[in-house]
Order: sequence, then structure tokens, then C-alpha cells
Amino acid sequence: MKNILFISLIGCISFGLVDNVAGQNQQNLRIERHVDSIFHVMIEAAEILDYDKLTTAVDDRYKAGFITGGLYYAQYDSLIKSIRAKSLGVIGQHITIQNEKITVLSDNIVLLTASGIAKIDVNNGSSFSVNFDWSFVYAKLDNIWKVIQSHQSSIR
Repeated sequence: MKNILFISLIGCISFGLVDNVAGQNQQNLRIERHVDSIFHVMIEAAEILDYDKLTTAVDDRYKAGFITGGLYYAQYDSLIKSIRAKSLGVIGQHITIQNEKITVLSDNIVLLTASGIAKIDVNNGSSFSVNFDWSFVYAKLDNIWKVIQSHQSSIR
């Protein structure tokens, strides 16, 4: 009788743990899908050079820093100002994601890494392509997923 009770208790605990793991996996999938959708909306904004929309996806309250093209920016404002200045003469771009990985680190922190090719169109009718590697740290702040840190590299 004690053995049956013990086995039943272990079974209940095991099923509870399995159910908890399955629930966590479902939660992670929901988070991944949500962050992925935000990421792709921001790619669309980047393609049409909508810097105001891109800015809505960033929260710089932690001052975690941003690295782009080998340069460190302590604040997002200085990064976006630099990007605006460097994009004078650019009329748009087409971004192709070749690799993307989303890693849920916790219920409120996600790491997204991606690589691909951007074809950049210039106002003189020419275009050029760059390969890029990106990493973004997203945090759920005030119930909204925002980029709090990024590292973007490109090779022409």
C-alpha cells in the first residue's frame, strides 16, 4: 500500500512538472512570435527609412548602449541622429533576412540575432548591397516589447 501511494505521489509530481514545462514552452512560443512580428514591422520601417517609427520600438531608459558599424553610441538619440545623417541620398532599401534566431531568456528579456543582405537604393539611380549581422536585446517594459540594446555590423 505504501508503494502504491509513493508511486502515485511521484506520478502526480512528475505530471505536474511536465505540464509546467509544456506551459513554459507555449509561453516562450507566444513571446517568440510576438517579438518576431515587432522585428519584421521594424524591418519594413527601415526599408522606407521611417526613423520615427523605428524609434518607437526602442526604450533607452537603461542606457545599455548601441553599436553600429563599429561605433559605440551611449544613447539611442545619438545613434538615430547619425543614421539620419548617413542616409542622406538614400531613397530606400530592401532587407533580406537569411538567418534569424530568437531566444527567450525570461518572461521579459529576449535576444534576437539575424543576418542577411540589404540592397540600398541611392537617389542617383544606383544601388549597392551590404551583408549584415545584427543582435537585439528586447525587454518587456510597461507590457510592451522594446529594444534596449543592439549591435549591428555590416560588410560591403
